[in-house]
Amino acid sequence: MRKGKKVGKLEGIIFSLLGLIWAFGCIFPIWKVFCATFSKETTNLTTVMLPDSFSNGISKVYTALTSVNVMDATLDTAIYTLISIVGMLIMCSLASYEFSFYKFPGKKLLFSVLMGAMMLPFILYVVPLYRFVYKLGLTDTYLGVAIPIMISPMSVFILNQFSESIPVSLIESARIDGAGHFQVFFKIYLPLVRNGLITVTVLMFLRAWGSYMWPALVTGNDILPVSRTIANLLSKYFYVDVRVKMAAMLLAMVPPMAIYVIFQKHVIEGMTMSSVKG
Repeated sequence: MRKGKKVGKLEGIIFSLLGLIWAFGCIFPIWKVFCATFSKETTNLTTVMLPDSFSNGISKVYTALTSVNVMDATLDTAIYTLISIVGMLIMCSLASYEFSFYKFPGKKLLFSVLMGAMMLPFILYVVPLYRFVYKLGLTDTYLGVAIPIMISPMSVFILNQFSESIPVSLIESARIDGAGHFQVFFKIYLPLVRNGLITVTVLMFLRAWGSYMWPALVTGNDILPVSRTIANLLSKYFYVDVRVKMAAMLLAMVPPMAIYVIFQKHVIEGMTMSSVKG
């Protein structure tokens, strides 16, 4: 018995240490960017561990917003991210509803193909996807950036796990009472998968905001993704003060971090439920 307790304590210590190492690896780069932004001009950015000039940092943030297009890039990214989220919620919630409560020929095969699509690297179908968007005349438009991002098999999978907790008898009772398909969908299904909708919304926001390859490929002079803006700042052919680069990175981090902090509880509950159901 004592031996079992000792093993349990040892496992707890090991997992705690691994968790601390993981947390340090995630937080340390963000903290370094913050310290580098709010530092004096004479401070060595390699060794800086604490901010020592908030006034200089505010100046660099203002420069990043006004002089290197971070504000315009943030607005453009917010627009196509919003379009991606709305499109994803419409398509994936309807798909999950159909897969969960309707029977049709080839249902299992179609769902298997959809889940298999999650395993394919984006690079495998980026060329035909680009030709498709180009033929539609949607290059360098918000919709052109949003279309491939909003197609999310993972969101269908997560919502499908939430749907499994809804009794089929509840849906059938509503239909017997005269509720139509859209009434069942909007008044019963959507409220019951609310946490799932919040989870996939946050995940889609993070995906769209941090996406680089597709926005960089499909945009030109009219749309400026924040990821491409940051990448341009890091180029050796684009000279700008290092602290301004750090300030731009810090500004780009704020929206996804804020979204996650606000909806953290719902995301954790949603991911936990989907993993348990799966």
